[in-house]
Amino acid sequence: MNILKNIASFGPVLIILAYVWYSIQGIWDYRVQIALYGGLVLTLAMIALNFQQLKAGFRRRSAQYGANTALMVVMVVGLLGMINFLAKKYQERWDLTSNQLYSLSDQTEKLVRGLEAEVEVIHFDKDPNPSLDDLMKEYVALNPSALSYRKVDPQAEPGLARRFEVNRFGEIVVVSGEKRESVESAEEEDITNTILKVTREQDKVIYFTKGHNEADIENSREERGYAAAKQAIENQNYRVQSINLAEAGSIPEDCSALVIAGPAVALLPTETALIDGYVDAGGKVLLLLDPDLDSGLKELLEKWKIGVEDDIVVDSSGLGQLFGMGPAAPLVTSYESHPITDDLENTMTVFPEARSLKAVEHEDSSFVSRELFRTSERSWGEKNLVDGSAEFNPAVDIEGPVVLGVVSTLSVGSAAADSNGAQGENGGEDSDRKESENDGSFGKEARVVVIGDSDFANNAFLRLQRNGDLFLNAVSWLAEDEDLISVRPKDSENRSVQMTAADSRTLFWVTMVLLPGAAMGLGFLVWSRRRKS
Repeated sequence: MNILKNIASFGPVLIILAYVWYSIQGIWDYRVQIALYGGLVLTLAMIALNFQQLKAGFRRRSAQYGANTALMVVMVVGLLGMINFLAKKYQERWDLTSNQLYSLSDQTEKLVRGLEAEVEVIHFDKDPNPSLDDLMKEYVALNPSALSYRKVDPQAEPGLARRFEVNRFGEIVVVSGEKRESVESAEEEDITNTILKVTREQDKVIYFTKGHNEADIENSREERGYAAAKQAIENQNYRVQSINLAEAGSIPEDCSALVIAGPAVALLPTETALIDGYVDAGGKVLLLLDPDLDSGLKELLEKWKIGVEDDIVVDSSGLGQLFGMGPAAPLVTSYESHPITDDLENTMTVFPEARSLKAVEHEDSSFVSRELFRTSERSWGEKNLVDGSAEFNPAVDIEGPVVLGVVSTLSVGSAAADSNGAQGENGGEDSDRKESENDGSFGKEARVVVIGDSDFANNAFLRLQRNGDLFLNAVSWLAEDEDLISVRPKDSENRSVQMTAADSRTLFWVTMVLLPGAAMGLGFLVWSRRRKS
């Protein structure tokens, strides 16, 4: 009997050995099964052979306490296991960062949810990348029927790696139909931009005017350059080109939007005539005007029902100091309801050296203008800046909040009908409609966006707060790509603490001397009182 009991006592040992072997090898072979099932049989035999001793032992008070403790442990482990199971099956995440850094951006959600063509993201690597895997799980969850993700070891599947011209570990390829693009980095912004490239036809061109000392889209060295803005537009799968209207003599037919970014020299009458005709035919223009400069577009602006003030906006709230700038850099947090600005609610945009605008009336114009956004109440339009100092003068200056952005639209078909409506004959209207249908202009909407500053989108300030989103949203709206209007992926916040030498010394004395000294002093005081008592 003792021999049988000794043999049966090896049952739990065999069960443990079977588990360890399976966890190492990962193979459910006959050896694991023999050890597991044999261990279970021996364990049951051990319980049967020692049943009387176990029964007597459970009658003891200590055994009952132990059993209760074991039962509580089992219940806690079971509860934790159930919670873990439910958490894995019904995943829910909370992003508690101040700028929702670990949540997918509005742009990504709009793009992925709206996918119609199938898109596959392939990560060619043999090493795990948990951060990328977690990120792609969020992507796929948005639209699992259209977007898929898989990881491939290029050494195990060299044919697939050659097919997609993969030449390094860690490369990410996005495929849609016959199109494929490599992702520059495993960041949301790059992945989203690459998905955009393979799912959209690259047939829209954004033209920037030149020849009047406008911001240069090829200048990446200077702060005033627009190379960063050009790159941001190209990431939206547009082509970007520059054009000298005086030399070209016309605006190209493939122009989806014309950007005039901070002209320091007035445009020629022939150029303004080109812009006028382009807009009247349903064209799109983004005009960025800086203070103290004449763009030569006064008559056109009046026709578009947009007024431009001869001032510089001053913000006395001190918020500009948060970004290392003075009162001449007004901060905007108030936006009107419009596709360009709807996603910018509760965000900030900064405009270094801006001029104020306004929506005005014009009896002979069919354009409809409306304000987009304005500054804070503690700002005003300064019209008499003397020696760099500004003080609000109610009799001269423009009381805040002041408008910095205005949009103007015109339904080309209705405008043509209105122009012929004065004839009082339906035949005239029908004739004009047929003419506009023949030249392709009927049903188009002319769109003009004017902002009283060009610096907000230059190399220095494009990525400041939501400046880039405002600029790109305006371009997307003008190009009639409303599905691209969004708040784009966030950058990590710099949470480093900047301290002067005096601050560092103060911190040293407080943390290393004062606080430890106070604790030691209180301890000594308590010890001395107890000793006396």
